[in-house]
Amino acid sequence: MKHIHFKEINSTNTYLKENYNIYENLTIVSAEHQTNGKGRFNRKWFDNDDLLFSILIKENLDSITDYSLLIAKSIFNVLSKYIDDLSIKWPNDILANDSKICGILLEAVTTSKIDCVVLGVGINVNTTDFSDDLMLKASSMKNILNRNINKEELLKEIMICFEKDYNEYINGNKDYISVINNNFYLKDKEVSFKYDNEVYSGKAIGINEYGEILIEIEDKIMNIYAGEVTFTNIYKK
Repeated sequence: MKHIHFKEINSTNTYLKENYNIYENLTIVSAEHQTNGKGRFNRKWFDNDDLLFSILIKENLDSITDYSLLIAKSIFNVLSKYIDDLSIKWPNDILANDSKICGILLEAVTTSKIDCVVLGVGINVNTTDFSDDLMLKASSMKNILNRNINKEELLKEIMICFEKDYNEYINGNKDYISVINNNFYLKDKEVSFKYDNEVYSGKAIGINEYGEILIEIEDKIMNIYAGEVTFTNIYKK
């Protein structure tokens, strides 16, 4: 996997979306700081001493939403070497002790077809202070482990793990579904969510083989794709 590193950049996702045509499949771009980092729904991502990177995917684009779950599995497996009590909150967060430690953003570039997918990842590594609106629902590896983490070594571990998972995935292995279901943060939680501009409440069951979340509402099961819903009231804190 080709790796490009910047001291500062507007956004690793934006850079790859604008330059995907000159880079090969599975190119990784990382940065010490992003001046315009973002999460889902264009929320601004404020970084400090975090691990920030994006992965370019230009091949095997039949089911692009799978990649958000695949990278979640890879990061979960690596972070589990450091931290206990990790969980995956479909479709884009990894939590430690009920606090968000990693966010994932999938974006696609399309013309007459899907040209590429960019997976953006932000992991709270050595940040110790969070803003008032984040401190109740976010944490970092340093806050949990009480020591600094080498971000370069952590990224190498994730790159190796994701490349292995990616190669297995394109050869038909979908074990990331079971990894997520076995570590599913929303399992059996009552959730409120918006869908098609209406508000619903129900119990999260898990995800199916297509990566859709399953929510039980009055003895019926809704299957929902990533990106179609916004969840509320899901954190314990």
